[in-house]
Amino acid sequence: MMKGLRSAAKLTISILVAISSIATAGTAFGQTFFRAQPALRQRAVPLKPLRSVLNAGTKSDVVVVKFREGTHVREGAGQLVSNVADISLNDDQLLLRANVFREQITQQLSQFNSLISPNLKRYVQRAFMRTVAELDAEKQAGETASGEELADLNLYYNILIPNSTPANTALLIDQLNALDIVEIAYVQPVAEDAAADIAPISPSFVSDQGYLGSAPVGIDANFARSFAGTRGDDVRIIDVERGWTLDHEDLPAVFHQSGVLLESSKQHGAAVLGVLAAGENAFGVTGIAPNSPIGVSSVNRLQCVNTDCVTIADFPDAVSRATAQLRPGDVMLIEQHAHGPSSGLSSTSSCNPGQFEFVAMEFFQANFDAIRNATANGIIVVAAAGNGTMDLDSPIYSGLFNRSVRDSGAILVGAGTSNGRAPMCFTNFGSRVDVQGWGENVTTLGFGNCAGCKINGDGDDRQWYTKTFNGTSSASPIVAGSAASVQGYRKGRGLSVFNSIQMRNLLRQTGTPQGADTRQIGPLPNLRSALDAATNKRTLKITFLNIKVVDNVFAGPHALSFRLFANNGFGVFPAAGTALFPQNTSVNLPASYSFIQNEAFPGGVTILVQTELKPIMQVNPKTHAIDFFPRKIQTLRTHPLGTSYSSSPFTIFGGRTFTDRSSDNYGFFDVTYRIEEVLNFVAF
Repeated sequence: MMKGLRSAAKLTISILVAISSIATAGTAFGQTFFRAQPALRQRAVPLKPLRSVLNAGTKSDVVVVKFREGTHVREGAGQLVSNVADISLNDDQLLLRANVFREQITQQLSQFNSLISPNLKRYVQRAFMRTVAELDAEKQAGETASGEELADLNLYYNILIPNSTPANTALLIDQLNALDIVEIAYVQPVAEDAAADIAPISPSFVSDQGYLGSAPVGIDANFARSFAGTRGDDVRIIDVERGWTLDHEDLPAVFHQSGVLLESSKQHGAAVLGVLAAGENAFGVTGIAPNSPIGVSSVNRLQCVNTDCVTIADFPDAVSRATAQLRPGDVMLIEQHAHGPSSGLSSTSSCNPGQFEFVAMEFFQANFDAIRNATANGIIVVAAAGNGTMDLDSPIYSGLFNRSVRDSGAILVGAGTSNGRAPMCFTNFGSRVDVQGWGENVTTLGFGNCAGCKINGDGDDRQWYTKTFNGTSSASPIVAGSAASVQGYRKGRGLSVFNSIQMRNLLRQTGTPQGADTRQIGPLPNLRSALDAATNKRTLKITFLNIKVVDNVFAGPHALSFRLFANNGFGVFPAAGTALFPQNTSVNLPASYSFIQNEAFPGGVTILVQTELKPIMQVNPKTHAIDFFPRKIQTLRTHPLGTSYSSSPFTIFGGRTFTDRSSDNYGFFDVTYRIEEVLNFVAF
């Protein structure tokens, strides 16, 4: 009886297990084949404007472009490409929804790349810096969780346009929006923190800041801002003088403050900080290095004996306090000068007689020693040469401004005119004066001494501005800001920081020369040239190896001539006439099609190959006229500065082979070339 029960129990268990297995399998089967996945809610697509209009004051140097979902547009060596073979059926549905067909993608990307190229001073970069895989995974997880289509963030790109104008940028936006593969293009808005402009709202004075503009008039700060780090990122600056309006609406909070602030000097200090680091926002002015952390060290301090304290001027201590807060590569700005020895000359009543014979602070020994201690520790010191109308090479200074006698390492700054870089009548000059800045007409914070520059009236200096800051005081922060911009750029590229003497030499050798005058005040910084010189560049050998032609209209062989460019190198193959290219067969080029070229700033190496396939003949069915349509095709590829050409991470000098393909509805060519490092030039 027990044995029978056991058998029945086993049978029952087996049946239950089998039923459970069938049920489980049926559930899985049903899920796989019979249950449709819930459809994602469609993503709303913005309407493209018929025409873009940018106001004259609009910041127009960055354009945002979003490509259509499903196009699989990716960045490749400075231009955009799409592997149409990777497009899925789901992608086709997304494209169809936007009335875009696969065949349009390659053709319109070619049009896009023709609008965006280093030759046009336009540069394209991914808008999101995380990897493609990370963004893809995030999109998939987000869609699963939300049940809604999400944008492919890998389809967003930024176009950088140095020296842009609103009109030209608006035209480019319209050209991009005319492409079916572009979902939307627009000028990048400037992001702002939650901190608000103090009521009443202040206007923007940025258009008056001519010193930010292109050389030879300005320092080309607007161009420099196309590159990471050039806003002074991670470069501290401490201003050494006597007072500041630290609660001005257009200034960041300071990271360091020491000494006693002098009320009568607040406007001067505010003007200096405005040139250096005023916020990049919709009001006021914009500093040369708006991302630099700013500190202040007053030359006034309390001197106490027991309980009795008085305020004294102690310039070298102010320099020492600043030195303690700075790291190698950071910047100290000295905005003071003092009366020097008598020259025996007479002042001119029309040219700043109140500061006649004033000289740079390093003339005095304690000051010199404090400055030299700072520069010896890797700090860049920028100092006003002074407004005393003095020749610092004069024997009355006993050679103390002669670098063969002593050299503090500081960068001494003279004052030049805003329209010709000639010495201002009051500036000190001589061989010790290294570089110049604008000594007049500098728009910045403080003073409130122009029409419309006291936004909230006489009682609120937090909203005061000026268009006439002058002297070596206005010139020096222009140079200090330039130094912070270059240093931030180097840090952003992983290069070693410059010390004060290295920065001095760089700014002197790359600046825009001063106007013709026997009084030396040095060149005006030119950030475009300075960044070029501060960038490691290599000498490369570019060898064109072979070309393969595929013509979908004519069977071949094809009689063609190719134009080959590698930066400034140029050649034609064959040298005369045409050569025969069998269909879909690589033709080797002679070894002579090799060019030695230096990398260019900012583009690196640009490879351009052009030809013209046999024209297509078409007959107009109405007129019976015969028309010939030329087929000019090309490859254009930029290998940016820093591209590795080594085939192994353990090889310093090496080479890599590349193949680029042209695009055309009716044919293409592949060009194969090799780039090898010949010599690596270390930056300035």
